[in-house]
Amino acid sequence: MTDEPKYAVEATQTSLAILEALVDSNDPVGVTALADIVGVSKSVAHNHLSTLRAAGYAVKRSDRYEASLRPLALGERTRDGFGFYQAAKQQLDNLAAATGETATLFVLEERGGVPVSISEPEGGWSAPFHAGERLPLHVNAPGKAILASLASDRVDRILDETDLVAPTSATIVDPAELTDELRQIRDDGVAFCRGEQYEGIIGVAAPLPQINGSRTAALGVCGPVNRLNGRYLREDITGQVLSTTKSIQVDLTAN
Repeated sequence: MTDEPKYAVEATQTSLAILEALVDSNDPVGVTALADIVGVSKSVAHNHLSTLRAAGYAVKRSDRYEASLRPLALGERTRDGFGFYQAAKQQLDNLAAATGETATLFVLEERGGVPVSISEPEGGWSAPFHAGERLPLHVNAPGKAILASLASDRVDRILDETDLVAPTSATIVDPAELTDELRQIRDDGVAFCRGEQYEGIIGVAAPLPQINGSRTAALGVCGPVNRLNGRYLREDITGQVLSTTKSIQVDLTAN
C-alpha cells in the first residue's frame, strides 16, 4: 500500500511545480514564461509566485523571479538531525581525500536513495547528481547496498512499488535477477554498479550499520571507468570503502 493521495491538492501541486521550474532555470523567469512552463494562466502563476515570495521560497529581481535559498536551510536542518551524519561526514571527506575519488553518503527515503553528502576532491570527478536528489535504489551502488541491508519482505514491497526504470542498457530491471544480486551483495558486504545509472560510470558501496535508531544508509565511491577499474577498484577502493564504514561504526558506537 502506498501513500499516494486520494485527492491531491491541486494548488499545492501548482506551487511546487512553479518552485521546481524556478530551480531548474539558470536565470530569473518572468510570470508569462512560468505560466507556459507549468501550464496555468498568467494570473494563477502570479498568485502562486506571490505566495512563494511571501513565504520566502522565491525572490523577485526586477520583473522576474528566481528560487530562494530557503529550501537549502530546510534540507541542512533535516540532514543535521541525522544522528550519524557528523561522524559519517568527516569520514566521507577523509575517504575522498585518501583516494582522490568522489565519495558519497546515501540514505533511504521512501523507495529511493538520497545523497545527503557528496565529497569531491580537487581534481576529482564531479557527480551528475546533487545532494538531496532522490534516485532509484536499483541503479547505483549505494542504493543496492541499502536494499541488500533490508529485510527480504521490505525489499519485496519496495520492488513491487517501484518502476524499475533502465537509464542504460546495463541496468538490471528483472526483479528475479536483481534479487539474486542483492543476495550476493549480502554475502560479500559490498555492492558494485557498472554503468547502470550513467554509461561509463562505476560505483562501489557498502551499507552503514544502524546504531541507536540511525537511518538506513550506505557509503560509496563513484567515478568514470577509466579511473575505477581492475585491481584498483576491486581491492584498493573497495578496501577503503569497507574500512571507512567500520570506522563510522566505531565512532557511532563510542558516542
